[in-house]
Amino acid sequence: MADQSSSRLLSLPPELRNAIWSLLLVHDLEVETRRPLNTLPPTSHALRRERVCANVLRTCKQANKEGTPILYGDNTFLAHSSLLAALPAFLLRTTPTRIVMSPVKHSRVADMIRRYYIHVRLDTDPRFTRLQAEESFTGVEELEIEVFQSMYGSCDFSVLQLFEGVRGVGKAVVQGAWAMAGMRIGLPAA
Repeated sequence: MADQSSSRLLSLPPELRNAIWSLLLVHDLEVETRRPLNTLPPTSHALRRERVCANVLRTCKQANKEGTPILYGDNTFLAHSSLLAALPAFLLRTTPTRIVMSPVKHSRVADMIRRYYIHVRLDTDPRFTRLQAEESFTGVEELEIEVFQSMYGSCDFSVLQLFEGVRGVGKAVVQGAWAMAGMRIGLPAA
């Protein structure tokens, strides 16, 4: 094992190292969603957000210890349609095509996830309960719910009532099919 005491990166103050870990490990979902598929980002600023360089976590124990909470805490993960936060997947893109990486299976790192995106169909059985929604999303930093119905006016919005018990969410967004009807649905944020 190589001696890390002479590493210039690891000798930087923790605040600077955390900024570096963020540049390497945080995927900017908003930039990715706005640009067309199969195109390069127009600026070098966007280029550094193009990929997540998770391999840096394998370089040494200190990089792993400092970077892992940033990788899992500052990125958005797709909640499973029925297992919710029990099987999240790293979300790379939401539109026009949802692109995700393989699901997170280790509870040690899954517990670090603070930002979720979930796609909820309004016209089918949600396959989760109100209690499961509360347990999965209460206290998260960000929750974005995209609702969908196969045909306009084919259902009501009762599925969203399953999220009414979710509390302590820093930022809650509900978007999708309901916006077309001009309906207002509020999730409690505190």
